[in-house]
Amino acid sequence: MKFDTLQQGISFYENYARLSSFETHLSSTKKRKSDGKILIKYCVCSKEGFREALKLHAECKKKRPIARMGCKARLTLKLINDQKSYVLFSFHEGHTHALSTPNSAHHTKQSRNLTLAQKNYIMDNSRANIGATISYRLMKEHVGGYQNMAASVMDFKNFQRDIRKHIKGKDTKMLIENFKRKQHMYSFFLFKYEVDDKQHLTRVFWADVIGRKSYASFGDVVSFDTTFSMNEYCMVFAPFTGVDNSKSCVTFATTILYREDTESFVWLFQAFRNAMSDCDPTCLITDQDPAMKIAIERVFDSLRTRHRLCMWYITKKVPEKVGLKFAQNEDFMSEFCNCVWNTEPGEFDELWNSILKKYDLMNNNWL
Repeated sequence: MKFDTLQQGISFYENYARLSSFETHLSSTKKRKSDGKILIKYCVCSKEGFREALKLHAECKKKRPIARMGCKARLTLKLINDQKSYVLFSFHEGHTHALSTPNSAHHTKQSRNLTLAQKNYIMDNSRANIGATISYRLMKEHVGGYQNMAASVMDFKNFQRDIRKHIKGKDTKMLIENFKRKQHMYSFFLFKYEVDDKQHLTRVFWADVIGRKSYASFGDVVSFDTTFSMNEYCMVFAPFTGVDNSKSCVTFATTILYREDTESFVWLFQAFRNAMSDCDPTCLITDQDPAMKIAIERVFDSLRTRHRLCMWYITKKVPEKVGLKFAQNEDFMSEFCNCVWNTEPGEFDELWNSILKKYDLMNNNWL
């Protein structure tokens, strides 16, 4: 047999291996010294040879199973003199191991190949924050079983990894271009961003038409939460949220910040006011960030906007402020939570003072 190129000969043996239910890999190569042209190429079975003794007994973190069994199956391709084509020089068919069964043949390397539909499926799921493993299981249900997948879960993970590697360094440009397209399509979509000297994204703010309309109806009380952070760049993801008439959370706007300093918060709150037609909320709930407190005083009118601290952050400090003795006291914590969450404004002071007297905490400055 003759092949016009070396790759055609290699592909021929890989297709043969797929139909025969075994795996291959490329072995040694002999090249011409003058120009580096490949003279002989060996394609062997994946179980060819034996693992080296040093590698077999060396201490390693993860021990791999022994896959080499000294199999002699191989195909040799040789360059025809003064031509660019190759000839099948030698072929050894016999194997020293059992071949894959029909039920496991789809797991071999030659049988695994992601289709275009599977690649699009992985990308679509990634946009919905669905990982490769879950995408693989969902696709299995669509096609009727693992035997119809023609790919493994590692193929799905590797493809998703390659996508992230490809867009790394370009994600800022992709994000801004996506926002510009949305702004061109929807005139009420607003966004604002800034980059540093190296064109790295430092802060971005955006609000769509649904969020702006929701703010017009339910923007009296706004919660600004900075507890969410990104794994890749350690940037803060912070939404502006509120509660509608059905006591469901609604998102007014969203931001991504690289630094949590006063300058960043001033820039953010000004962008929020501009997006909401300079309509300040009646109450703005945040955590106990000193930089955020300064920014709120600079941007919002203190007569129209009351700054309040989130109750979750306050109760989180109870063990630190009152000590483990009271924090581990179930009766104290039960009465404390009942007073905080289940009392009317007129009843709060009386019940609060009774708790302080009962547990001798009148001298605790924090309480």
